[in-house]
Amino acid sequence: MFDHLANPPPAQTTPPPKKVLKFDKGYVKTLPGILKVTQLLCNIIGFICIKVSWAWLSAIFFNTIYWFGNIITLFLFIMYMFHFVEKYDRCPWRKYEFFYCAFMCLAYISTSTYALIIGGRGYTAGGRGYTAGFFGLCALIAYGIDGYMKYNGWKQGLPAQ
Repeated sequence: MFDHLANPPPAQTTPPPKKVLKFDKGYVKTLPGILKVTQLLCNIIGFICIKVSWAWLSAIFFNTIYWFGNIITLFLFIMYMFHFVEKYDRCPWRKYEFFYCAFMCLAYISTSTYALIIGGRGYTAGGRGYTAGFFGLCALIAYGIDGYMKYNGWKQGLPAQ
């Protein structure tokens, strides 16, 4: 008769919502998505400009930064686009991405400056070194803004997505 008083029934707990992978085309319209697309485009255009120039030493540095930057930025873009970051939230995504953006900023400072210097010496035909340097500096700005946003989110303890 009074069995429920000695052993209360277990509390009804609802399981946490299941985290599923889904395609989110709206990510491209957000500021982080726009920054990722800008980073990819600046990498590609700068790479093309430096490849058609005559500055082989600058092309080696820019080529290395281009491949490293495009592979990781495209990987992160896909991770955010398909909500992998949300599903695997135990990984400190913001912290890792902040350090990646900081590294890319430092790398683009040196390679873009070098491309501008080589472009100014007349080694490149038609100022392609200037163009590669300009797009490198645009990528630097995009990585800098993205890194600043990731740093603020990391210090505030916000989820990655």
